[in-house]
Amino acid sequence: MSVLTSHPLLGLLQEIPHQPGRSFLHRVDSDQWKELGLLKNDHLLIEFRPLKNQDLALVLHYGQATLTRYHHLPKPSFLPPSPSKPIPESDAVLQGVVTCLVRSM
Repeated sequence: MSVLTSHPLLGLLQEIPHQPGRSFLHRVDSDQWKELGLLKNDHLLIEFRPLKNQDLALVLHYGQATLTRYHHLPKPSFLPPSPSKPIPESDAVLQGVVTCLVRSM
């Protein structure tokens, strides 16, 4: 049985408005993003839409998925958790914007 079909909050996940084919669930598989308040095994609803300043965005940078905060000024860039340096928008491939966090207790 997959994690998604047996998730205790599946009913809630199904009620979250999203555009089919333009959103997906991403499971946090390590503690690498705890600085952003995320725990291992949290699920993030990722939606592909235009970026707004301060969005939490999942990007691919040199083939590695990284959760970042988008900043539009002074130059469009993504800020991963420290100690990583800002990633210019042109160096990252946007996977989507985090629209919902689901945490199992």
